[in-house]
Amino acid sequence: MSALVIGSFLLFGGLIALVVRAASGSPAQRATLGSAGLAAILLGAAAFIIASAVYVSSDQTGIVVRTLGAELPAGHIVAVAGQKGPQAKVLGPGWHFGYWPWSYEVEKVGTVMVPNGQIGVVTALDGQVLPGGTVFAPAWKSADDMLDGTKFLAGGIGFRGPQLSVLTPGNYRINPRLFKVEMKPVTLVAAGEVAVVKANAGESYTGPEKVTVGTAGVELVPQGFRGIWRQPLLPGAYNLHPDAFQVVKVKTTQRVYTYQRVDRAAPLPGDRKAHQANSDYSISVRSKDGFTFPVDVRLSLSVAAENAPYLVALLGDPDRVMKDEQEDEELEILEARLVLPTARAALRNVAETLGALEYVARRSHVETMTSTLVESGLRPHNLTVHGAFIGAIGLDSTDAGQKLLLTQTDKEVASNQRATYQQQQQAEVARQQFIRSREEADQQKQLVEAEFAVKTSIERAKAQIESAKGEAEQIRITAEARKQSYDLLASAIGKEGVTLLESLRLVKEGQIRITPEVLVQGGSGGTESGMSDALTATILRQQLTAKPAAK
Repeated sequence: MSALVIGSFLLFGGLIALVVRAASGSPAQRATLGSAGLAAILLGAAAFIIASAVYVSSDQTGIVVRTLGAELPAGHIVAVAGQKGPQAKVLGPGWHFGYWPWSYEVEKVGTVMVPNGQIGVVTALDGQVLPGGTVFAPAWKSADDMLDGTKFLAGGIGFRGPQLSVLTPGNYRINPRLFKVEMKPVTLVAAGEVAVVKANAGESYTGPEKVTVGTAGVELVPQGFRGIWRQPLLPGAYNLHPDAFQVVKVKTTQRVYTYQRVDRAAPLPGDRKAHQANSDYSISVRSKDGFTFPVDVRLSLSVAAENAPYLVALLGDPDRVMKDEQEDEELEILEARLVLPTARAALRNVAETLGALEYVARRSHVETMTSTLVESGLRPHNLTVHGAFIGAIGLDSTDAGQKLLLTQTDKEVASNQRATYQQQQQAEVARQQFIRSREEADQQKQLVEAEFAVKTSIERAKAQIESAKGEAEQIRITAEARKQSYDLLASAIGKEGVTLLESLRLVKEGQIRITPEVLVQGGSGGTESGMSDALTATILRQQLTAKPAAK
């Protein structure tokens, strides 16, 4: 009991003593004692009231425990009707009166702060018993209504156990005798992934939009119902109860699965997990003609956001790594159960339709057929295949394959040599034809020149003939004209006269020397005849002597 309470009792006892004494004293004494008694009564009342006062600061919560009263009902630990024990109602900041120390104990606790990036998961320690088959109490409209202990217990609507409603970041006045709060991180969905929610709380869905996946009969339901939600959560932050709503994150980025032989000390980026040096992850196939050899292949595929719930219903967690007994290594569930078996089947189905050499020679055809088969195999599981890319075809990794390739190599070498010889022969023939053509071209040039010379000579001869004909015609015409002229002169002056005139003309032109070089003697023609004969002889002599000089 506090000193304030003891003082109040002593003050009350003194007040009684004053009243008794005043009753036996004089009137003056009674008046004095009456005033003192009134003051004592007032002081006692004030002390009595102060003794019941409780102060709670702004960052505290007052937890009231009653020490006097009826017993709590069986199965309950928090009182709402004045029973003994922790009370549902808490005290907020400020002064509170009426909490007598002999009847109440008030415990002051700090407020509960939920930091950013976290949520408060609430568990009720008292309330109604959850119905059968229910793990979480129904959600409240607001956290304040849930944390109001009186509403929670008195109305019969609060259930003990995990609460579906969570506390978002902020400060809360919580009764620790009624509620326990545990901090959990918020649900973060990063870029390049979605979150598929498996709800462990809520009503069962019986509507027409329910979708059953796989032979196990796993159902996809609308958001808000119990089961796997048909719509995933896109990138962002979500305040979900981590136990009531289990979240499976599924990558929506492009996935690349590589199956090849690794001949190096360290794995390359994009290779399968846990690669060891000299590990063989290629896929072995058998050709139509009985040759077995490994093939390297790389698959590219992705999961669309809307198809992620289907994979979760089918596989659980597609990206979870598990120990694959057949491969004796750790693989993603999606790879172990869907991707790798489909890739093997596709490559082997293509190989059984082709011979070994044809498989190697028609690599692009093999790649196209493999992509088609992989896509058709994974499409029913809502996987988007971007392609299957064939790498090295290891036909030369076996003795039988090496022998087969050697025969093919020898055949190709012989074929190439034959082609080379044929090309050389064709080149030699072409060279000979070129030389022959060049010689013929040279001879043709000379032949053309000769033909041209012949034609030129012929044409020149024709021209000379024509020229001679023209000249002869000219001479003939001139001679005829001159003859006619001479005939006219001869008829007038006689032939000797014409001859004399012509001779004189020649002498005049200087073509005949008149110095006598010819002697003419005697004759019966007379003097004129002798002169004419002499002149004629002189002219003939000059013409005879002039011809050698003209040459």
